[in-house]
Amino acid sequence: VEALALGTPVVGLSMGCLPELVDHGRTGFLTEHEDELPDLVEAAAKLDPTESMREAARRFTPAIMAARYVELYRAVLASV
Repeated sequence: VEALALGTPVVGLSMGCLPELVDHGRTGFLTEHEDELPDLVEAAAKLDPTESMREAARRFTPAIMAARYVELYRAVLASV
């Protein structure tokens, strides 16, 4: 999230939280194969950094994250 907020496209393996954070081809690139990473780093250098910043601002501001946590807590409490 910090990289995106600074306009740095993310390149990584399609695991963990990255598939949820990275919009492949727009805010970075993901792969399942380590040997593809160097080529994706070069491709990421061609992405528009403002797109990463815009997406981070839209999805990950403190207010938005707090609202999402409240939604999640309400859903969990409603299921008990």
